[in-house]
Amino acid sequence: MQSLQAKLGSGLILSLIAVFTGLWLLISFNIRQLAEEYIASRLRHDAEMLLNTAQVDNAGRLSLNVANISPVYNQPLSGHYYRIQSNKQTFTSRSLWDQQLDITLLPSGAQTRSHQPGPNRQQLLVVNSGFTKQGQRLHISVAEDLNPILADIRQFQYRFAVGTGVVLLLLVLLQIFILRQSLQSLTRIRRDLQALQQGETRQLNTDTAQELRPLINEINHLLGILDQRLRRSRDALSDLSHTLKKPITVIQQVIDQHRNSLDKELHDILAGQITDINQLTDRILKRARLAGQAHSGARFTFDSDLPALLRTLDMMYRDKTINTKLSIPNNSDCPVDREDMLELLGNILDNAYKWARQQVRLNITSNGNLDLCIEDDGPGVDSAQLAQLEKRGVRLDEAIHGYGFGLAIAADIVREYQGQMNFSRSLELGGFKVEIRLPLKNPQTTGV
Repeated sequence: MQSLQAKLGSGLILSLIAVFTGLWLLISFNIRQLAEEYIASRLRHDAEMLLNTAQVDNAGRLSLNVANISPVYNQPLSGHYYRIQSNKQTFTSRSLWDQQLDITLLPSGAQTRSHQPGPNRQQLLVVNSGFTKQGQRLHISVAEDLNPILADIRQFQYRFAVGTGVVLLLLVLLQIFILRQSLQSLTRIRRDLQALQQGETRQLNTDTAQELRPLINEINHLLGILDQRLRRSRDALSDLSHTLKKPITVIQQVIDQHRNSLDKELHDILAGQITDINQLTDRILKRARLAGQAHSGARFTFDSDLPALLRTLDMMYRDKTINTKLSIPNNSDCPVDREDMLELLGNILDNAYKWARQQVRLNITSNGNLDLCIEDDGPGVDSAQLAQLEKRGVRLDEAIHGYGFGLAIAADIVREYQGQMNFSRSLELGGFKVEIRLPLKNPQTTGV
């Protein structure tokens, strides 16, 4: 989709081109009209001058006093011409040489203006007038070449077009600058949204353009509502988890107490169902607590959260001596929700600690994606079981006993982040290997 700046810029350029083109045409038309009107006015004066030089004798013959006629009419092809016609006589200027003017016979007092071609491809403006002098009807046509004035008009049009182009370019550059300055508010909002997406802030900055402030306020209001709902949901699920544990524990104790009185098959079925209820309840509750990529809470940090997680695992498996080798990024901040990352690493590392003999290896890299690799030196999983784990549509918690539940929770988290999780055998340690890739949505900031 075309950018807002491109839309505004293209619309402005097209509008300015249309305005300046219309202005150019209007000015050119008016200048030509004014020029022709000025020439026509001068030609009417020349027609009156020719009328004054014309004399009619007693015999009705027409004569001209050439001495009173402007010398320009005596220069051959000067661009100034006249023709006088009475009933029997016709007088033409010497400037016409052997050319003729098309004359229009008009009644006395009438006057017309027309264009016609002249000698040497001249464009003539002709003023035709009808007069009556001493009872004699006269038709006087006076013409002037328009080529010189048209050349001046074309020169003006060219200069005006060049000047208009320069002004248009300056206006476009000025408008681009104004648009960039005006759209800085949108750029800041985009940076705030990226910070919000990465968990660096909880709300958008309201110090922005007045037109955008209502939108920012509505977004902040919506973020507050969503944060409250997520927090209430997590609190309610936590309370539900603790509430369910008591009746399930009571049922488990009752089954254990009546172990001898219950049929062995019935006892095994009830115990298995209780175990399944415990696991499914934990999985559903933990999955519901995921924040996903909304990042409404704090972000995970490698420097503080990861050591605390490892200390907890060491306490849980204090009967083992596990050597954990870490390789983590230099930057301590991880652009993933803290609870989600603790849930993800906690389940994968718990699985590794459970099966490891002496060594667990955790390698984390961040380069466009967040890549996690967890390996252990335990018994691992054979190729047939790996194929079962990776089979589409098979629930991980039902795939392999002892491996599925923690991996199922991790798979839910990876799926929420639209990532990938692969299983294999560790070539170096010989145990189970889990590789996870989470895409980090952190687009580069570009100008609007």
